[in-house]
Amino acid sequence: MTVARTHTSPHTVTLDRLVYRVARSDDPLRFAMIDPADAPLPHAGNRFDVPGGGVLYCATTPAGCYAETLARFRPSAAVRAAVEGEDPGFMVCGGVPADWRARRLKVTVEAVAPLPFLDVEHPATHEYLTTVLAQQITTLPAPLHAPAIDVSVIRGSNRLLTRLVAAWAFAATDNGGDPQYGGIRYVSRLGDHECWAIFEGTEIIERARETITRADTDLRAVAAPWGLNVF
Repeated sequence: MTVARTHTSPHTVTLDRLVYRVARSDDPLRFAMIDPADAPLPHAGNRFDVPGGGVLYCATTPAGCYAETLARFRPSAAVRAAVEGEDPGFMVCGGVPADWRARRLKVTVEAVAPLPFLDVEHPATHEYLTTVLAQQITTLPAPLHAPAIDVSVIRGSNRLLTRLVAAWAFAATDNGGDPQYGGIRYVSRLGDHECWAIFEGTEIIERARETITRADTDLRAVAAPWGLNVF
């Protein structure tokens, strides 16, 4: 069988608006740095962490930030199964501790004249990445590689694959040898929330910061459907 080569280009977008971040108050604009010992592990670190580089995770809306950070408080399937049948009207509830809110801020962030962002939700990007990363994908252990890059890979739990994408984008350069991308635009696996993985080297300015209160409407809008009590 003859396989035709196609010349595609990845889709890019511009981060031309303010975005949000929910992070620890002692250093809310700290770029995530993955530990080298965690980089080879498929379920460690963050989705688009780059070994040897920093990534700042933001979202287009505060609700997106809360969805990404509150998911850990949702009662697991194991917990729900353990109480199943005790009371048909009983709902397993989790809680967002007051200390969690006290130690964090909601920050408004501006990226100054950023480079284009690789849009990993776009089919053209999937095709391009499947080609340029073909050798690396197929050399992963069989349970961890994929036949092609698609939405299931980008939003999946195998972070070896998503970090392959991030490492390629972080290292990509133009014809002059300058960095090609300012980061990655993606969608949360926890809802239709647009998110941004901003690469180290992009100039970031903090435009505002707020304490997180129980009355925060975005916080409550995310917590309520998950059965989370905000303390």
